[in-house]
Amino acid sequence: MNDLATSNNPYLALGVRPFINCCSVRTMHGGSLMLPQVRAAMAEASRHFVNLDELMEKAGERIAELTGAEWGLVTCGSAAAVALATMACVAGNDPIKMLRLPNTDGMPNRVVMVKNQRFAYDQAIRMSGTHIVEIETLAELDAAFAEPVAMVAVLGTHEHESAVRMEDLVARAKPRSVPIMVDAASEHIAKPSPWLVRGADLVIYSGGKFLRGPQTSGLLLGRKDLVQAAWRNASPHQALGRPMKVSKEDVIGLLAALEYWMEQRDLGEEIARWQGANAEITRLVTAIPGVRTETVAPEGVVMVPGLRIIWDRTRIGLDGPGLRLAVLEGSPRIMLDDHSAKEDRITIDPFQLQPGEATEVGRAIARALESARIATPKPLAPAAFDLSGEWEVRVRFLHGERVHKVRLAQQGNMISGEQHSPHFDGGVTGQVEGATVAMSFGTRYEGSNIRYNFAGDAEAGAMSGTVQLGTSTDHHQGPVNLAQFGSAQWSAKRLK
Repeated sequence: MNDLATSNNPYLALGVRPFINCCSVRTMHGGSLMLPQVRAAMAEASRHFVNLDELMEKAGERIAELTGAEWGLVTCGSAAAVALATMACVAGNDPIKMLRLPNTDGMPNRVVMVKNQRFAYDQAIRMSGTHIVEIETLAELDAAFAEPVAMVAVLGTHEHESAVRMEDLVARAKPRSVPIMVDAASEHIAKPSPWLVRGADLVIYSGGKFLRGPQTSGLLLGRKDLVQAAWRNASPHQALGRPMKVSKEDVIGLLAALEYWMEQRDLGEEIARWQGANAEITRLVTAIPGVRTETVAPEGVVMVPGLRIIWDRTRIGLDGPGLRLAVLEGSPRIMLDDHSAKEDRITIDPFQLQPGEATEVGRAIARALESARIATPKPLAPAAFDLSGEWEVRVRFLHGERVHKVRLAQQGNMISGEQHSPHFDGGVTGQVEGATVAMSFGTRYEGSNIRYNFAGDAEAGAMSGTVQLGTSTDHHQGPVNLAQFGSAQWSAKRLK
């Protein structure tokens, strides 16, 4: 193995293939590439020692100058900012309360959220001992405030889709001195933050996404008392947030990124670059008969125009997930967005494309579509076994196992049914092709949809194989999230 410190590409030295990123700033794919200014600032910061409380005091002042907020805090990612903001709203910097978390007995521990804004990261809210109260109407909102509320939480990207709007929340929360926190991690930051203007007390942005700061950084802005209380709940202080350590280098790196965004960035030049990348990809893929593109207009404060590629499935035997896998396995390796991968389309986000990469992306997609242009789908092979009946399915995790009682019904290749296990009941769907079986279990917990995707082989009275484990929110469903917890082995025996 090559020496990582001297290798031109440390990932290749480890045997990991990098890729061209066409799906924006997802953490699973490494967030964003840090700005040169950020890398330089972090390298210099790594050469010195500093007291973290003194650093955060001065960093908070500088963040306030740059953003127009009362105060700011650098955190180890935006999910940590959500957790620390919640701790601040529940416990402040009261040591008696802080050291009891996540035991919140006797404290206001209810967090109000609009139902369609539940998301995977609301676990960062619940981890401090709070309980989320879902509301959908103004009447339900008023009823929620009949008991003590610690905080109101808002998912910024979906607030405009809700019947209960920000102004409704502010009108009821402010007279009761209940803070409102907005998670805007996936949005472009603006000065002043539109969420603070609309009445939020706290707002969260990612430092490792559009800001192109350190990947493991987040930004908490808002009321000075609450932001400073969040810091007191965080590392290096010995409270529940102690594991959420942010380095001195990350603080300086995010400040450098924020200074660039607010004081040096040329948005017009960036938009022209994104539009140019989309035009280049369009030129190459539309040379394939049956392929067209359309621009996806940016929404809200996110300024990046997407490019939707659409093809005629009667002429091209490849769907969106298949195209995504084809270019991911190719050379150069290209990562397309799994959320937008549908039957006849997929969307490109040009934010991360580096010079020359749009041409490589367009060529790779064109090759994949061209190679599938005359392909015809093969019919399913008849099922070798009838799996109807009752089964015991045993899933062996990396640590521990779970046993499911499953009742299946089969019609042709298709199977359906229901399953029961401790803490986990739900329906079963799937299919059988020859002796190969695929089926899925699912259930919902809080804001997440849990999914087990089984694949394996069947024989008389038995089945076995591998199960992919994951979860997704209602807003972000795709194969990456649905396999994020890895795999387990499974086996099944017929009971009757």
